[in-house]
Amino acid sequence: MTLSSTILVPELQYYFNNFVVNSVVNKYEVPLPVPVDLIFLTSNTVVELLFNDDFSGTDYTYLYSNLDDKSTWPTLSRQRLMIYSSAKYYVPDSAGSNVFNLQAHDFILLDALLQYRIDSTSLTIIDSTSIQLITDSTSNTSILYANFNLLSTPLSKLIFLYLNLKIYNNYENYNNLNLVTSGTLLETCFELKLLDEYFSLITDREISFAITCS
Repeated sequence: MTLSSTILVPELQYYFNNFVVNSVVNKYEVPLPVPVDLIFLTSNTVVELLFNDDFSGTDYTYLYSNLDDKSTWPTLSRQRLMIYSSAKYYVPDSAGSNVFNLQAHDFILLDALLQYRIDSTSLTIIDSTSIQLITDSTSNTSILYANFNLLSTPLSKLIFLYLNLKIYNNYENYNNLNLVTSGTLLETCFELKLLDEYFSLITDREISFAITCS
């Protein structure tokens, strides 16, 4: 197996580990990541916003920096990463960099996801060629103007699909055989979460075995 990265973002490791453990679709196909203890995590990060359904923050950070002090890394992660001279351990840092290379449409959809996490009834989605999020501070409600085909990044498309599914039980844009992700780690992990959400929606529907004869 080819090593794809020697960079560890503990939030992503933690939440994706939780996802794989509790997944109903890919539980026996996706390799289980090395667990990271909750004490090594920082709250209100973009990773937590994406993967924690119980996210309770009112804002999120997306900037990260490499933590040079290896003695502060989780023991098991340090033992594994130190095999490689290129090992890095990224932690949230207001003076850090945009390590996930988030783009303009990503931030609009992340802000919409934040609004949904704060109050799932406060967000409305309207099909539009203009990609924007309008918030009414008086009523604390938001309208996301967006169109799946016009979103410019895989992550923004995936968040749009997730919100459409959670708010409207709408899965039409994903009713095909093509994956949305371009193969980056954050997108791939979130698409797996999305697939799990679709599966849960379908299997939770009642199936009637009542037979009517005409």
